[in-house]
Amino acid sequence: MAGGPPAPEPPRPRRVGLRPETWPSWIRRAFSIIAPVVLALGGAWVALVVAGTTHSYVGPLAVDVAFEPSLSGESIIHLDPVGAVILDTHSGPVTLNISVRQLDLDGLSGIVSDPYSLTELDDQVVSGLQDLIIDAAIRSAIIAVIGGTLGAALVLRSVRRTLLAFAVTVAALVGTAGLAAVTFDREAVREPTYAGPLTAAPQLIGNAEDIATNFDAYAEQLAGFVTNVARVYNTTLSLDTFQPADDTIRVLHVSDLHLNPAAWGIIGSVAEQYDVDVIVDSGDIVDQGSPAENAYVRSIRTLSGYPYVFVKGNHDSAATAAAVAAEPNAVVLDGEPVEVAGLRFVGAPDPRFTPDKSVRGVPDDTIRLGTEELADAVDELDPPPDVVVYHDPSHVELFDGITPLVLSGHMHQRDTYTLDEGTRVMVQGSTGGAGLRGLRNEEPTPVELSVLYFDPDDRQLVAWDDLTLGGLGQTSAQIDRHQAEADVAAKSPETPSPSQDLEN
Repeated sequence: MAGGPPAPEPPRPRRVGLRPETWPSWIRRAFSIIAPVVLALGGAWVALVVAGTTHSYVGPLAVDVAFEPSLSGESIIHLDPVGAVILDTHSGPVTLNISVRQLDLDGLSGIVSDPYSLTELDDQVVSGLQDLIIDAAIRSAIIAVIGGTLGAALVLRSVRRTLLAFAVTVAALVGTAGLAAVTFDREAVREPTYAGPLTAAPQLIGNAEDIATNFDAYAEQLAGFVTNVARVYNTTLSLDTFQPADDTIRVLHVSDLHLNPAAWGIIGSVAEQYDVDVIVDSGDIVDQGSPAENAYVRSIRTLSGYPYVFVKGNHDSAATAAAVAAEPNAVVLDGEPVEVAGLRFVGAPDPRFTPDKSVRGVPDDTIRLGTEELADAVDELDPPPDVVVYHDPSHVELFDGITPLVLSGHMHQRDTYTLDEGTRVMVQGSTGGAGLRGLRNEEPTPVELSVLYFDPDDRQLVAWDDLTLGGLGQTSAQIDRHQAEADVAAKSPETPSPSQDLEN
């Protein structure tokens, strides 16, 4: 049996191992440069996503601010759930995200109850938001540096490469900030892009910048309005016409406040000067019927000395009516007769909910059917109501002969007339001067409200004062006193109603 050493095995091909020291030198050199860069940028991105959002309050707004990596530079203001505003403010691989999480309703209620505070609110929000963005930028930079450096340190376990990652992160931040600063476009705010339901915003309320600018001037006029109201009241005492007795029932008719905080001061002043017994609001107290607007109706409680009778308009949602009903001095009309201040009222909500500038697209039959249903209910009441309150007077002829008086609004223009069978219709103008829309660069809408006088024995309307205050840019006040018995004759030019005009 032959012996001898075994034949040697053929050499195996040399393979590159997974350990870096087994890699070819050119791969090791590339890795030593690329790995810290990738880990620095990746670590910074992860850190920003996880912990890069800054939370704070700006005025009544709870705001989140975050800087996030992106392929195109822009600023996005998220207003959930209504959408977002996108501004092309800069170039660079970073997006500024500003999210309005919620409203501080207590703070907001304080603001809308004090119109003068709104003159300072825009400055507070702008200043607060600027400070918050600066704080968020510093926080984001620190977090990005920590994230990039820590990521490289944990993976590479090399002091030299960790320092390189630190340098890469700082360089990336400085470069991004520099590019954003150089390309920053201050005028981008004038050409926003809207996303979500907010795409309808420009058509709903017009240019927000015009509104904000004009409200400063409008709020300053409030003191002049209230002063004029007092002068108007004193003027009525000298008119050689109807003079109400102490037991005369006095009703203040308002309508279409449309979220104007200045309206509350005027209503309160007139109610006090005229010593009214009840305030009647024929609808459209807000503009969009949104939950955030419910804070506005809390000002009803500031009129605590007066019952506040309300009927829903087409801009008011069911939630709006519920918010009004929650006020301790409020009565919301919903088809059933109620007696307030010695008068029997009945009314029903507008069957539509159209939170925009028009009722286009809503069939006319909708409002007619709603009016018919209320008219049928009123016709069956015994005794009949003294006053019917219904927001839209489009089919008011259906009430003719079944009630002595109908109070309406909706038209933003006062009108008073008598139907064929004797029912008087009083359409109120906008007590809010058409709200925010009255602050646009349009012809000013006057502020209109009326005081109605009823005989306490037969509860019939005997006279009324129509008050008209100048809209934006005006401080005029006018009163027209009418007597119910002479009103039909007063339609002719020979018997004008006595009036007084006051100018500041």
